[in-house]
Amino acid sequence: MRKIESASGSVAEPLKGDDADSARWYVVQTHQHCEKLAERHLSSQDYRTYLPKRRRTVRHARRIKTSCSAYFEGYLFVALDVRKQRWSPINSTVGVRKLVMTERGPIPVPQGVIESLILATDNDGFLHSKCLLEPGQKIRVTDGPFTNQLGTLDYVGRSGAVRILIDIMSRSVPVYLDRDKFLSLK
Repeated sequence: MRKIESASGSVAEPLKGDDADSARWYVVQTHQHCEKLAERHLSSQDYRTYLPKRRRTVRHARRIKTSCSAYFEGYLFVALDVRKQRWSPINSTVGVRKLVMTERGPIPVPQGVIESLILATDNDGFLHSKCLLEPGQKIRVTDGPFTNQLGTLDYVGRSGAVRILIDIMSRSVPVYLDRDKFLSLK
């Protein structure tokens, strides 16, 4: 089982055992560029957090700088058991804008999504998206005119678009989709 050491010293790992039955992952929206600060303060309150990171190369004034930033800018994830843990202090934590919610309470991330991200994260906390999407992988379209169609992932572009081959009239037809419009069937 993969464990990722975060900047705050907490360890992110997939939920397992009793935790998997009762605790779920939730999305926390942070203030701009405050993901690490929010993670540190949430961890100090004994919340389990997960903040996937990426390396960014920026060119400015003939200089190239590589830095570390949040993979999902403005967001991080927190594991909670809403029946046993209080979630209201999260909204007043330094660096946190709000916990993503409805009028009834926090909205859980679908099971398996964060666990897949954690498994595609190296020991330094960097998310490697190529581990998540590979050509030849079976997928199900979740949005648009091809909803619920099964297909095969053909190509992953750098901009976020992917090419999927869907069987239509006994032919494989290429369809271009955004990454959030399908679900992997590993």
